[in-house]
Amino acid sequence: LARLENMRNTILESSTCRDGMILDLTGDAAVFEKIQPSVENFLSKLPGDANAGKLQDFYSAPHPWVAEIKEEMAASAPIADEGFIVPTQVSYVGKGGRLYDVGESVSGSSAVVSRFLGTGYMWDNIRVIGGAYGGFCQFNPRDGVFSFLSYRDPNLAGSIDVYDGAADALLASAADMENDPDALTTAIIGAIADMDGALSPDQKGTAQFKRWLTRESSEQRQKYRDEVLNTTPADFKAFAERLKALKDPSSAVVSSKAAFEDAAKAGKEFTLTSVM
Repeated sequence: LARLENMRNTILESSTCRDGMILDLTGDAAVFEKIQPSVENFLSKLPGDANAGKLQDFYSAPHPWVAEIKEEMAASAPIADEGFIVPTQVSYVGKGGRLYDVGESVSGSSAVVSRFLGTGYMWDNIRVIGGAYGGFCQFNPRDGVFSFLSYRDPNLAGSIDVYDGAADALLASAADMENDPDALTTAIIGAIADMDGALSPDQKGTAQFKRWLTRESSEQRQKYRDEVLNTTPADFKAFAERLKALKDPSSAVVSSKAAFEDAAKAGKEFTLTSVM
């Protein structure tokens, strides 16, 4: 309780609590004109002094808590393959790691490759052949982390083997695309379709707000789009090589005790925790 109260007091510190405070609204000009008095009245009643002190610029330097938290997490929760035992007949198998380090540039081609991997290789091997209810992979270009996941999966060790074989599958696909440009074009079209889906007004507002928070410019978005459109088989190869050299890889699985015992026989060891 004392820790939560300290957090509350820090957040509401009158000399700084207004700095960094954001109100995000989405609407047309007529709506804004109508609600303007109410918005100003609401803002005037918020705690703190709008003309008081300024916090550190966290865009240019990390928060002072970050280093401390990273050390604490490394000590209390080291990277490991973890298993959580529950009474179930299926498994939920996740594995991930870092493809890019902080500060590295991520090409828009990564969107093409990761989508291709998820809708092709993962669907075929986890869903169709493996019999799982679903399986997918995702890549976050902001933090450089790539992850695999299956759910309601009758397999455990086999699914991890599929994940570990993804890089070789990409290399094989890259070689095929050298002789089949239509396959590459199809992959690019799929990625562009994900980027250009129709948005409702609230979704447009959310997207723009995120862009504002991350300082993402229209020029950056255009550069990313151009990289998507200009994806080549060489980009598939480069992504595959990074996947082969996945940094800090770890697995997290929810399954039954029997499934973990079978996985151990197949050479897949986990630090186990019994949940129920």
